Parts: sequence; structure tokens; C-alpha cells
Amino acid sequence: MSYYDELTPKHLDVLKEIGNIGTGNGATALSLMTGKKVEIKVPNVSVIEFSQIPLFFKDPEKVTIGIQLGFYEELNGKLLLLFDSEPGHRLLELLIGFWNEDLTAMDEMQRSVFSEIGNIVCGSYLVSLTQFTNLFVNSNVPQITVDMVSGIVAESCLEYAEEEDRTILIETNFEIEGQKNVEAYLFLILKPESVKKLLESLGM
Repeated sequence: MSYYDELTPKHLDVLKEIGNIGTGNGATALSLMTGKKVEIKVPNVSVIEFSQIPLFFKDPEKVTIGIQLGFYEELNGKLLLLFDSEPGHRLLELLIGFWNEDLTAMDEMQRSVFSEIGNIVCGSYLVSLTQFTNLFVNSNVPQITVDMVSGIVAESCLEYAEEEDRTILIETNFEIEGQKNVEAYLFLILKPESVKKLLESLGM
């Protein structure tokens, strides 16, 4: 039996609220970066299988951007932030004024922009999660991967797949002043023992 089977709708509502608190802090940081009003909302949180992740993208075969933030100590796992290719282009244009049609040709400046977005969005969620659960974690430097969604998922989830084939999906919408909304997907990928610890810390 998987510990994910014990996650109830109430647990998911709490994780959604944690997401809204964390992304609210992230939105403030992005507002300072862009000079525009930014809101980040979490409309839904659910548990899905790794194999379902590509289904959320319009064209899973198209190259896109993945930002991974690993963490360890009392919780072990990673946050994976995925953008579809077109929203990824729009974020680059907003933040630095230009973008490459071919995401695999991104230069160091463009990669550093996404690294900073990962620091802000994933880091803010992680801080909110640890404050709510009183669990201590350290995090690694964000890792940028440019590949098809299936390739990013394989790289990110391979080390977890033998023990667990599910993850927590935190749907994330960026609402940027004067811009079309940017949709992204944040995945909380945990070691099985960390799922158990998370359940215990939520206290329900």
C-alpha cells in the first residue's frame, strides 16, 4: 500500500493553501524582478502517476523547460517546475526582452533567468511547506533541464520510480500585469518515508 493512498481531500486542501501562501511570497519577488504586478495562484492540487505528467501538455513531444530543486534532511525529495514551451518563451521575453525559438540554444543569461524563477517559485513553496509542518530541510541549487516532457520526467523521477510511481501536482497560474497568463506545473516528488512524515506533520 502507498502512503499516497492515505492523502484525503482535506490533506490536498491544506497543500493547496500552503501553495497559495508560498506562491504569494514568490509573486512579490517576481513583481520586483519584472516591475509589474504579479499574482501566482494554485487552482488545484492532486495526486497523479508519473506517466500522466506529459498528458498536461499540449504537445508532449515539443522541447520545454524543467527546473528541479532537490531538498533533504527531515523531508527528502525534489520540486519539479515545468513550463510548456510557449509560456516559457513569454517569461523570457518579459524578463530579459528576448528569447530563442530553439530552447536548446539558450545562453547562460537565459538559463540563469529560469534558475532564478526556480529559486523563487520552488523556494517559496518549500519555505511555506516547512513553516506549516515544522519540518527542517536544506535545498540544492536549482537544475535546469531542456528536453521533451517525457525526457525531463524520466530524468527527474527515475530514482523514485522503483519505490513510488506517484507525485503531488500543484497547478500554478502566473497572472502578470498586461500579459497573457502563464500556466506552469509544480510537482512535489517525495521519497515514500517522506510522504509518511508529511502526513504525520499535517496532523489529520
